[in-house]
Amino acid sequence: MKRIVNTSFHFFIVILGLFFLSGVGSLLAYDTELVLTVGYYFHQLYQSLIDMMNPASISVYLGEDDRTYSLPRIFLSTYGYSFTILISSFFFAVCISVMISYLIMLMPRRGYQISLKFLNVLDALPEVFIVVSFQILTIWLYKKTDILFFNIYALQDERTYVLPIVCLSILPVVFLVKQFLFQLKEEADKPYVEFSYAKGFRKTYTVWVHLFRNVWIHFFLHLKPIFLLMLSNLFVIEILFRMNGFMMVLFRASTSSAAAFFLGMLMIFVPFFIVFQTGSYVLRKWLKGGEYHV
Repeated sequence: MKRIVNTSFHFFIVILGLFFLSGVGSLLAYDTELVLTVGYYFHQLYQSLIDMMNPASISVYLGEDDRTYSLPRIFLSTYGYSFTILISSFFFAVCISVMISYLIMLMPRRGYQISLKFLNVLDALPEVFIVVSFQILTIWLYKKTDILFFNIYALQDERTYVLPIVCLSILPVVFLVKQFLFQLKEEADKPYVEFSYAKGFRKTYTVWVHLFRNVWIHFFLHLKPIFLLMLSNLFVIEILFRMNGFMMVLFRASTSSAAAFFLGMLMIFVPFFIVFQTGSYVLRKWLKGGEYHV
């Protein structure tokens, strides 16, 4: 019961914080100097409450020609697109990182160290560099083969999926591989691993069946930073691929409609809050009061 109260309190505090954040664009004004417009800020918050009574009356500008869209229409058309890319990138990143981590664990010591150095180099690369590199590679392949393997831009109402998904998953893959390797190395020194080898099981079996089974708890503990990393990079992806996605709508709403911005943030926060809280509950039941706090 206490945890339900705490979770509910946390939920409503965040909602309240998002509401106050939605109007922060009207808090500052510049005339001859930067001034705080507190009265106008609270007026905008009050106007947002009125606008949210009738969401269909809220308009958002989007695209190079600043076309006007009603809020329900633009949210429904872009939310699924952007989060299809986000969720697809997440599962792609998890699958690739598990495979890479498994292969690196089977390498000899020198190969393992070289792989770690390569991961550190990738980790230092900015998202913009990764996206532009893939776009240049696609153009180069097109010039060599006359085949356009992937769309590098979303033109008008067209939508591109493959390159945004791949580019968005690169940094999460690096992050997850480094986390998996760290935890796998920690597990590799435990007695049950030596016992597995003593029973005649090969390293390939021990790493895949025993070690990976015990590191998934750490994977869940890192889900929130992974989600935040991918969410922030999704905005960069939408800019570089000229995608009229949900993050671009949210960006335009942040400067034009506090109500639209607040509702957009709710559409991000609420579903993932429910997912993380449900996952935390299931994990606690599974651990049965173990050593981890989730």
